Amino acid sequence: MGEPDDRTSLLDSLQRAIDAVPDAPRADPVGAGDAYSAAGSADAAEDDDQAFGEATKRAYAILALRDHSRTELRQKLIRKGCEEPIVDRLLVSLEEAGLLNDARFAEQFVRSQRDGRGKSLSAISRALRDKGVSDDDARDALDDLGDDFPLALAAARKKAAGTRGLAHEVRLRRTLGLLARRGFGGSVGRRAAEQALAEEPGEAQ
Repeated sequence: MGEPDDRTSLLDSLQRAIDAVPDAPRADPVGAGDAYSAAGSADAAEDDDQAFGEATKRAYAILALRDHSRTELRQKLIRKGCEEPIVDRLLVSLEEAGLLNDARFAEQFVRSQRDGRGKSLSAISRALRDKGVSDDDARDALDDLGDDFPLALAAARKKAAGTRGLAHEVRLRRTLGLLARRGFGGSVGRRAAEQALAEEPGEAQ
């Protein structure tokens, strides 16, 4: 996911799934003595249908903005007032239709965080855990990221270029701060910052 054609296809599929949501079966009266009970069951079923439909529309609106993990979507729907049993039933339907998939979400999220925001492997891994993605799905999505150092060095070079004219310690502190915010801590961040500054011409000491 993440490409325009994939997003259009996903939303079209989701809309078709919403349009095809079947009505829940209603209990039929079995006799005059059960009329009151049957009417109550029918009313409850109708309420359940309505709640399911509303939750489905909310899910569509949320997914129309971007893909979500199962846990993330569940939390948002419940915060919007959807009942937990309704939400859990809806999530199963979305998963069965291929409209909710944590493995796919993890791959898309990793790409956006790495390519779009320059985040480190450890920062992305923590974010995936926070979003409820399983260790297996996160591991598969993170497998191809490779070494953090080239990305850390690129970020450090850009920061170093923007701090020319300042004292070395100030430049180092600011560069390390940027790298830390992106998750490049420890030896990787220090090595990248020091190399970037060493490459700078006419650095103030």
